[in-house]
Amino acid sequence: MTMKVDTAIKNGRIVSPQGICSAGIGIKGEKIVAIAKDNELLQADKVIDAKENYVLPGLVDAHCHLDWPFDIDLATHCKKETQAYGFGGVTTISHMLTGVGDLVGLFRDFVAIYEQNGCIDLSLSPEITTEDHIKEIRELVELGMIAFKMQPPYKGTEARPNIPGIDDGHIYLTFKEIGKLAKDGYKVFCRIHCEDIEIFLRLKDRAIKQGVQPRSWNEIRPPFIEEAAMRKYVHLANLVSCPLYIVHMTIKEGLDVIVKARSEGMNVVAETCPHYLIFNVDNTDRILSKVNPPIRTKEDNDRLWKGIKDGVISVVATDHAPSCKKHKPDFWTGMGFTTAESWLPIMLSEGVNKGRISLEKLVEVCCYNPARIFGLFPKKGVLAVGSDADLVIVDLNREATVVERPVYSGADYTPYAGLKFKGWPILTMLRGSIIMNEGTVIGKSGFGRYIPAKAKE
Repeated sequence: MTMKVDTAIKNGRIVSPQGICSAGIGIKGEKIVAIAKDNELLQADKVIDAKENYVLPGLVDAHCHLDWPFDIDLATHCKKETQAYGFGGVTTISHMLTGVGDLVGLFRDFVAIYEQNGCIDLSLSPEITTEDHIKEIRELVELGMIAFKMQPPYKGTEARPNIPGIDDGHIYLTFKEIGKLAKDGYKVFCRIHCEDIEIFLRLKDRAIKQGVQPRSWNEIRPPFIEEAAMRKYVHLANLVSCPLYIVHMTIKEGLDVIVKARSEGMNVVAETCPHYLIFNVDNTDRILSKVNPPIRTKEDNDRLWKGIKDGVISVVATDHAPSCKKHKPDFWTGMGFTTAESWLPIMLSEGVNKGRISLEKLVEVCCYNPARIFGLFPKKGVLAVGSDADLVIVDLNREATVVERPVYSGADYTPYAGLKFKGWPILTMLRGSIIMNEGTVIGKSGFGRYIPAKAKE
């Protein structure tokens, strides 16, 4: 008796970091069970014609904030924001788990809410803000969390509600604990937001007292405070052999820091975000596009694209933090914005179609590398036999304009509104089930699962 598969995807061009091939994909249950020429695929109950479009692994977003802003209903937020991700071709996200109490308890509570409401799969990256959190790291690793986050800029007048600020002593001790685990063979690392907050707070305080309204957030939170923090944390991490991951790098100088650190044998990864690739102080709104670190200059845009192409930047992630206009009433208040729905179109349009990067490089930095670094590979991030059937079919020639308000996200605006992108996702599949087709999300709330990272090979 001939074995049948549930779904066959034919007439597509499969993309990996190594190249592009014309082949079909056979799916049974939640897994890919065959990749072969179309006429060699097993008989299928359902056939999807890719119409010679490109088939990519479902995108893996290494950086998002589902609980931002803090005045939202978490269950509703999980549903809306993961629908937005499905719309944009994303099938797995890494959310920053934030709280002041017991992180293990917070993990259980969050996963319970997420798995009742999320539409795509989930990885978690706990934020380490207290001494007790440092003591929990080993247990968190056993629960499938290998990436730990620290955010030194959020203290003083920049503090977040109910989250204590941290200092360099706390950061060093966290690095030291993670370095110990790394030496024991665990695949762990620390993610850090690099900005020297003390300098910024002084500049901010002086500007407010003088009644000065800076031209841009970049002017009051300048590039050198990001570079200074990068150099300091690279040095501290190196002292205790802590693998380091620089989140949302924005500055051209950062590329030199990364290259130098790697040349000296350090395990350091750099991430940037799509808004730092296309926005600059001359082409976007100074308040609605306000984010930390700031939008920089056109020269920074160009160097970051080159950094991706050259392999200095390993990951492009969204830092999705879906604020509404009410959260940004003035220049000094609020931060973050929605990017989930626009991430893949930006990379296709401004990256691939404009010749800045190849389609293979897009898959490398948006799928393969984040899955590998965050311990989700080969379950996620690749189209291969045995992997989850997570994929997105994209039409590189489709053109559309970003609407004023996000289609699915709970945010009430997007800084990308009015921009015309060439290259859009037309079908998203998670674990063998279609969750978006032709711009309509049909994935069910509660289909998403927590995926523990592999802490050891």
